[in-house]
Amino acid sequence: MRIRSIMLAAVATVAFSVLYFGAASTALAFNETNWAGGAMCQTCHTAGIDVPGISWGPHSGYTRSTDICTLCHTVHAAPSSNHLLPGETIKATCATCHDGSGGQGVYGTIKARGLTVGGEHTVEDTSVVPGGSTLDGRNASMSFAGEGGTLTCSDCHSPHGNDAVTPFLGERQRSAASIGNHDVNTSNRLLKRRPGGVTTPVAEYGSDWCLACHKGRASDLPAVMNHPVESSATVGAPYNYRELGIIGPGPYPTADTVLGPAGINTKYSGYNRAYLMPYPRAGAQAGHLPICQQCHEDTRDVGALTADGTRATPTETSVTVTLGADGRNPADNPRFQNFPHETTGFRLLVEADTLSSGDDLCTNCHPPSALP
Repeated sequence: MRIRSIMLAAVATVAFSVLYFGAASTALAFNETNWAGGAMCQTCHTAGIDVPGISWGPHSGYTRSTDICTLCHTVHAAPSSNHLLPGETIKATCATCHDGSGGQGVYGTIKARGLTVGGEHTVEDTSVVPGGSTLDGRNASMSFAGEGGTLTCSDCHSPHGNDAVTPFLGERQRSAASIGNHDVNTSNRLLKRRPGGVTTPVAEYGSDWCLACHKGRASDLPAVMNHPVESSATVGAPYNYRELGIIGPGPYPTADTVLGPAGINTKYSGYNRAYLMPYPRAGAQAGHLPICQQCHEDTRDVGALTADGTRATPTETSVTVTLGADGRNPADNPRFQNFPHETTGFRLLVEADTLSSGDDLCTNCHPPSALP
C-alpha cells in the first residue's frame, strides 16, 4: 500500500475554492477526456497494483497530515447537512469533478454524440431495482443513500476507498494515464464490497456483486426462471470478472479456452475474448456458467462461434485513445466505455440495439446445431 499526502498546488487551489465558495460549481469540474496533462494527473490517476488499498487521488491514501479533505468537504459553508458536502446532494458533489455536462463524464457522453441511451443505472431518480425481488424475480425497492432513498453514486462506490472489492483489470481506457500508451490500470474502481448497503460483503467484482441488489436474478431461486449465472449460489468458488474462462490466444477460430480477466484481455491480444463460449464447453470454461458481465457490458460486436459452435472468432477491440476521443469515433469497438453507468445497448447488453436484444447475443454461447 502506498500512503502519501497530496499537497500539490493545483489541488490546494481547487480545495480552497470549494471551501471558500461553499457550493460546487461546474467551473471546478474535472473534464475527464480533455485534460491536457500536468502535475494534477497523478492526484487522480495512479498506476494500480494487484493488492487491496490502492491510493486513488483524493479518494484514498490518507495520512495524518493530509490536506485533501477540503477538496470534497466544506466545514462552514455546506448547502445541506449531508456530510458537509459542497453539493446539495451526493450526485452534485461527485459532479464537482466527474462532470457529465457536454458528454465528458460517464453520464451524458452518449446523448452528447447524438445517440440514444439504451440502458442505464439512473442516479438519484429511483429506488426500484429491476429483478430485485427474490420471491418472483420482479422489481423491488431498496433503501439507498440518495435523496429520498434513491440510488446514488456512493451506493456503488466508496468515496474514501474503504472496504472495496479486490482490484481488477477493467476495460476503460479513457483516463489521462492511458492516453498515448493504450494502457489500463488495475484498480478496485472504488467499488464497495457492500453495494447498496447490503449486509453480506462481496470481495470480488462479478455475478455476486450484481446480485447484491438484483437478488431476483440468482440461479438458485426455485420459483423464478432466470438464465443460469455462475455465482456463490451455484458453485463454491465462482468465476468473477478478474478470473474467468476466456478464448485462448489466436490463431482464430479456436476451441482453446484459458483462465484470464473478463476486462482488458484486449490489452494483450486486441480481441473480445471473454464474451464467447464454444460448445461443448472445454478447457477453462468446462463445467462453468457465464457471469453477468459476459452479457452485460459496454455495447460492442464480440465476434461469433463457427457454424457448428465448436470454435470461436472474437472480434478485435479498437478504442481510440486520444484526448477527448471517447465516443467520437463511430468505428471504435466498443464505441463508448461507460458501463455500468449507461450504454447504447438495451438493458446494458453487449450486443443489442437501443430497443431490444437479438438472437445474435444468444448464439455467442448457444450454436443452433446444439439446440435440443
